[in-house]
Amino acid sequence: MYQIALAVQWINIFIILTETWIVFKKMKCRLHYYLYMMCISTLIYSTGYLLALFSDTEEAYFQSLLMSWGGKIWIVFSLLYFCLELSGVNVPKRLLHCHFIFTVIMYAVVITTKRTGLFYRNTAFDKTGDMPDFRFDAGPLFYLWELMVFCTIVVGLVFLYRALARERNLQKRKQLKIVMMALLCELIIGGLVMMPIHIFYDLNQLGFSISAILIIIAIFRDNLMDTESIARDYMIDELSAGVIASDTDGEVAYYNKAALQVFPELENDAPGVLEQVRRAILLKEPITINERIYTFEERKLIQNGLDVRKIYVIIDATVHYVHLKELEEQRRIADEANKTKSDFLANMSHDIRTPINVMLGLDEMILRDSTESPVKGYAIDIQRAGETLLSIIDDILDLSKIESGRMDIVPVKYDVSSVLYDLSNMIVGAATEKKLSFEMTVTPNIPARLWGDDARLTQVLLNILTNAVKYTRRGSIWFRISLKDIIYEPEEEERYAIIHFEVEDTGIGIKSSDMKRLFSEFERIEAERNRNIEGTGLGLAITTKILSLMGSKLNVKSEYGRGSVFSFDLKQLIIDDTPIGDFEERIRHRYTDQYVYTESFTAPDAHILIVDDNSMNRKVFAFLLKQTQVKITEAGSGHESVALAAKQHFDLIFMDHMMPGMDGIEALKRIRVMKHGPCANTPIIVLTANAVAGSREQYLEEGFDDFLSKPIAGDVLEDAIRKWLPKELVKAPAAHHEAPAEKESVKKAPAEEFPVIFGVDWKVAMMRLQNKDILKSVLGEFSDTIDLQADKLEGFRTACRRRRMITGSWCMP
Repeated sequence: MYQIALAVQWINIFIILTETWIVFKKMKCRLHYYLYMMCISTLIYSTGYLLALFSDTEEAYFQSLLMSWGGKIWIVFSLLYFCLELSGVNVPKRLLHCHFIFTVIMYAVVITTKRTGLFYRNTAFDKTGDMPDFRFDAGPLFYLWELMVFCTIVVGLVFLYRALARERNLQKRKQLKIVMMALLCELIIGGLVMMPIHIFYDLNQLGFSISAILIIIAIFRDNLMDTESIARDYMIDELSAGVIASDTDGEVAYYNKAALQVFPELENDAPGVLEQVRRAILLKEPITINERIYTFEERKLIQNGLDVRKIYVIIDATVHYVHLKELEEQRRIADEANKTKSDFLANMSHDIRTPINVMLGLDEMILRDSTESPVKGYAIDIQRAGETLLSIIDDILDLSKIESGRMDIVPVKYDVSSVLYDLSNMIVGAATEKKLSFEMTVTPNIPARLWGDDARLTQVLLNILTNAVKYTRRGSIWFRISLKDIIYEPEEEERYAIIHFEVEDTGIGIKSSDMKRLFSEFERIEAERNRNIEGTGLGLAITTKILSLMGSKLNVKSEYGRGSVFSFDLKQLIIDDTPIGDFEERIRHRYTDQYVYTESFTAPDAHILIVDDNSMNRKVFAFLLKQTQVKITEAGSGHESVALAAKQHFDLIFMDHMMPGMDGIEALKRIRVMKHGPCANTPIIVLTANAVAGSREQYLEEGFDDFLSKPIAGDVLEDAIRKWLPKELVKAPAAHHEAPAEKESVKKAPAEEFPVIFGVDWKVAMMRLQNKDILKSVLGEFSDTIDLQADKLEGFRTACRRRRMITGSWCMP
């Protein structure tokens, strides 16, 4: 028995010594210091007991016993501190100080027990055999000590259990569990002191050995002394974002507090939660929990080239999704507003372009049929003014392009005289009507032909000149054009002209405080004072954008009440540096003797269907193609066009879009449905007044073969027909001869046949149209539509004013 006790005790000392060495090598924090203190105390306790086993006298045994008690008492003290530190419990320092004082007092009692008998009394020592036998009666403080030891272990277990209950770090949980097992072993084995075997061997030695082994296991298997990973885990645990970690087997290995708040079921069904998270990541869909929206991210932790763990981050994206929802709603509202605006612009484009189409079409017929130079001059003026008007309408109707700044500069060769003549022709009438003096000065050294966007230049100058007329009540308007400089660019080997444009007026002027608002869209300065002046306030905003795209800038000088000067310099490539010379003489001869129409082809065997609900549009179409000898069939509605296409073959179909009943798109689809019909393969071209940006692409997507916008230009129409007619039907034009008999057959109506209407000169009308029937048709068409168009324009104007009153800004409804 004695030999067994010695062997066990040597093993105990070796185990405890090993634990002490390991803890000493890994010490980094206060927790480790308490553990090291407990190891040293246990080592002293075991060593003292080993010496007691070798004692032969009572005195030697008692000295060894006092040594072992020196370690045993401090074991309890360090054990309590270790458990508190591991549990993360903050105990008032006063209680800890009291415990320390109590421990010191108890050791003093043990040392003086021979004299006081407070701990041991009636001691007896016997060594009749190898095993020493020490017997005693327990003093009053002995039981107090045992109670204190029991309470210390129980308190430690309670704190460890509470820490285990709230801990989500799986590694830390394992550490807490194994330390609890060590304490339970000590508690159970310590409770065996009442058994007879305790007389021969102190079973507490065995309990401490088992505890030491468990602590060593916790150090190596569960990283009990790995403070870095524990600190890392604590930092992750305190993150606002939820974190779930899985091991190499795909099982949940860890989750922090934030994850538990989102998924309380992690405690009972961690695999189910993990599957839910993985599904959300796979489908790229958020999960809504308690009115909060969460998204997930998956990250891989790679070690030695192998995936060892996966981290799932839970992100509260509620604010983000609420913001996205608000943006989506705003975009929906904007899309609806944009669609409403586009529909409105399409309708307005159709309604405005239809009468312009008739006007320019009839003007084209005057140019073709008239032989009188003055009449052709008037007709050319109408043509040029109409084309300029169309350019302006295109910009105004296409507000989306203006608002987004997507204006395109398309440079072409242009004649400076033509641009200036058109501007003069459009402004003179308005200035004369207001009894203003309009003076135009063009220096003769300006190059005759330049390379640039003449349409945009015309638009810019027309905006400035129109404003000058509108805001000038009396006095004069000066339009000055001069050559400022000629620049040679060696790299391009080109010469550029710097043209200076300047418009001066004696109008109302502009206050210095209003200069910043001058170029704002849909805003007019001094609205109360200028309420009788029509306009949207868009002109100068467009002007500045166009000039910016052309590399120029609008300069404004103004004196309030005395007038303004608008000017800019424009750099243009020189195509023909011949000076324009006398501007008025040059323009006079340019047009009146130049226009001679000759058809570009003939196609007497071709058969074309024109579909339009406006009879004047159909008439103009027929007039424009009169010289080509093409056979033309007219249809006044979509239903009629479908019926005609089902009965006979047409080589080409021109289809209007906006028609009552069945529109052009539906008619197109019904004709295409007839796979074996006579027009199954006939090209169908949309001919529409809807020229808003993007219209061409939309119509082509609907199935039309080509797109033409109204008003119809004769040369463009002939080019489209030559492109789409079968080649065998198109013939070269015959030599052009006048048809005197036909010219003589033109019916001229005396002015007396028409009623007297203030502001209408029937002689001038007949001089321009030269045909009574055409004049009557135009009047009838105008009479039928004037009320409808007036109502639409008035409704639009009222809506804009109402919008202005509500929001303070002009906006398309």
